[in-house]
Amino acid sequence: MPLLPAALPDTPPGAVSPPVEGLATGEDLRQLYRAFLGRDPEAQLIKRGGTRPLRGLVREMAASAEVNQQVLHALVQQRPLPHRLLSTEALAALEAWLTDRLDLVPADDGLPRALPALLLALYRLPLVAPHLLQAHGGLYTQALEDLALLVQAGGRDLTGKIEFANREFIAGWLMDRHSGQGQLALEIRLDGKLIAAGSAHSYRPDIHQHHGGDGMVGFRVRWHPGSHPAGRPLELRLHEASTGVPVGLPYKFKNSFVDQLSVGELLAKELEEIKRRLDALAGMVPQSLSYSAFPLEHYDLYRRTHRVPPPPWRVAAEQPGGRKPGWRTAFTVLLDASANDPIAVRQSVDALRNQGWPNWQAWIMGGDSRVDQVAALLGAADRRIQRVPDGEGLRGLLHRRAAEPEHWALLLEAGELLNNQALPWLVQTVQRSDALALYWDEDQLEYLGGRLPRRTPRHVNPILRAPFDPDAMLELNIVGTSFAVRIDALEAALGAVSRAPGGDVAEPEAGLALAERERLVWAIALTGPMVHIAQPLLSRPLAGHAEDSGPDLTRLIASASPQALAPLLPPGWRERSWTRLPDPVTQGAKPLVHWQATQPQAVISVLIPTRDYGELVRDCVNSLRSFARHPDALEILVADNGSTDPDTLAYLAQAEAAGELRVIRIDEPFNWSRLNNQMAAAARGPLLLFLNNDTRMLTRHWDDLLRGYLSRPEVRAVGARLLYEDMTLQHAGVVFGTEDFVAHEHMGAAVDAPDNLLNTQLTRRVQAVTGAFIGCTRETFEAVGGFDETQLTVTFNDVQWCMRAQDASAAACILYAPAISLIHLESKSRGFDFEDLDKQRRANYERDALEARWRPQMTAAIRLHPALSRWTSAGTALR
Repeated sequence: MPLLPAALPDTPPGAVSPPVEGLATGEDLRQLYRAFLGRDPEAQLIKRGGTRPLRGLVREMAASAEVNQQVLHALVQQRPLPHRLLSTEALAALEAWLTDRLDLVPADDGLPRALPALLLALYRLPLVAPHLLQAHGGLYTQALEDLALLVQAGGRDLTGKIEFANREFIAGWLMDRHSGQGQLALEIRLDGKLIAAGSAHSYRPDIHQHHGGDGMVGFRVRWHPGSHPAGRPLELRLHEASTGVPVGLPYKFKNSFVDQLSVGELLAKELEEIKRRLDALAGMVPQSLSYSAFPLEHYDLYRRTHRVPPPPWRVAAEQPGGRKPGWRTAFTVLLDASANDPIAVRQSVDALRNQGWPNWQAWIMGGDSRVDQVAALLGAADRRIQRVPDGEGLRGLLHRRAAEPEHWALLLEAGELLNNQALPWLVQTVQRSDALALYWDEDQLEYLGGRLPRRTPRHVNPILRAPFDPDAMLELNIVGTSFAVRIDALEAALGAVSRAPGGDVAEPEAGLALAERERLVWAIALTGPMVHIAQPLLSRPLAGHAEDSGPDLTRLIASASPQALAPLLPPGWRERSWTRLPDPVTQGAKPLVHWQATQPQAVISVLIPTRDYGELVRDCVNSLRSFARHPDALEILVADNGSTDPDTLAYLAQAEAAGELRVIRIDEPFNWSRLNNQMAAAARGPLLLFLNNDTRMLTRHWDDLLRGYLSRPEVRAVGARLLYEDMTLQHAGVVFGTEDFVAHEHMGAAVDAPDNLLNTQLTRRVQAVTGAFIGCTRETFEAVGGFDETQLTVTFNDVQWCMRAQDASAAACILYAPAISLIHLESKSRGFDFEDLDKQRRANYERDALEARWRPQMTAAIRLHPALSRWTSAGTALR
């Protein structure tokens, strides 16, 4: 609740206060609540008296957390505003009050403003805007832009409804009654979350007869109800996509298979599913003889079958005649006991005592008198365990050890358990690399309680980490809060953190606090390599019984502000402006990073090849323009590759005459690479976007995002998050090594699935992206040399191009950016290769051609975690 006075007086009869100045009345409080939160305050607040000035209340209300969560986030995430419950009379009274008390300028036409226009005018008031900006930053800026878009759409009179839904599709109609326009982009939302998207473009004679217009208003979009809880009615809402405005009444869907199908249909469906599974099993039999995999949900079985192996040096030492190496690597474990749990401290120390490397000591930091007692108890039994003195004790320890090149610090949290092979693996990596820091995989331990064997803990919720990725690190601490670092590097990093904004120069403990580990990782990565050990060397206790929902990653979500991180970032990033905003598709807690473009209105040439399928092109082009921040800075080129469909030809001619796009006629056999090369040569913009005709944009201001990514010189190309119509993943980056070739990561998974470290929801560097959406600069495209027109005419040209783009520079990268999301009707116009023998043979030829040239580089570029199966969908099973 916003900070408010204990009570407010009503204005005495006849009393007049100047606008904004003077004490707030009960009516002022009522209207303030309506203006900022869309509701009335509690009755007792209005009845009691008080003495607070109105100006101060406006400032505090604007900066409140309720405005942030209930209004600004709702605008950005396209959720309904609480103000929608205010009546027309209440909105008119609110506008009159704002005009009288806050100096709101009356509308030009003298008519009452609609809700979006009224909020926009309120948020732009000189009294209000600075406080909103200071308290909410980029969220307020984005909300202001979204309000402006809603105001622009104010002339529409949208009508429509969801008429029917089953377990495969949702059907209905949508139109603008004011203009008679159909063919509108639409979204279906459940509890504010986007679950399907499409367009209303099929002919509905009944709607044509009753409402006029062209009748092209019907829609039928696929969805996936199986990903939502069964047995609970789902409330589906229809929204017009470009404005997010809800249309029609909610549709209640009983999420039950039996409720939707007759008994005969149910039996037919079950028999069809059984046959499909039998066919799939028959095809897997030869493969299963050579390969086996554990689905991630059976991780505990995997851990019982595959224990953490000893490192090579220890295996050699245990052989007959083997000798222990004479390495002097030593570890000082800095055990954070600030949670005041003495049992957790003892558990972590017990795990240290079981290590296969004796050169360690433990320093227990933080905690209360109970931690003091357990530290004394443990220290009496083992002198390697000590209570770290406050302040100077830790500083002195680091300073003394920093002169020893083989001495390392290991940061642990009390309760975390090191596997008994953890220190041997750290020693192995220290001796075989030039790393300054080491990090590893982890999991959680579920203690079931009761008698044995149920008291034996189960390993659940694995986190399989990857090589350090600075782009991913801006959104999630992918290294984790526990890691090892050479002590001289730790001392230098703590100094860098303390000198950064918000640091504490006096106390080294401040830089080691769990909340500071994110900045500490950045400071270490700035000075030298951080090496990942692909073994589960650490287990964390599981709170409750939540293994089915995946690990709790909220502790790892990036929270350090751009200002606090600036001195610790790579040099090329320090002067760049960026911000974090919510993911509008998943609506999860993890934000997405948006980079500010250096040329905010640089022309983007969008290159779309097509042969017929004019309705796909129209949907694609309309969605690009309606969701762009600067639609006038888009140059859309369509390569017409021999279209014969009259409707397609008519649309292309009409759109070109209207200046919406430019058509290049290329009457040749289909050659995706050649079509795109010719369009790139004819394009005028400094930025290029290669786009399939069967895509539909979902992200507002996508052009701003793309310009921001491509203004970074190391980014050679950008790929988007592509979704099927049921909001499952079609593309989240291309991964090498799956089925001994390439594949899309987590294809078919739900868009908000809690996959490993939220990979599909994380802006990160990948080996390649799909040609259905590739953004790059003209300079990069010309330097790489375009797509291969001779050997890779249809498939794998995107993979080869991405490899060539990175081949020229070690710093070059390909970026997967889920902040840009589209629907992709995969191969709807071209068809799938497996459906045609000739296409299949051509695809096999092109695969062979790619491998003949790039097999060594593709093998070297494999980043797939070594524990993941190569013969299942990427990232879904362990081998």
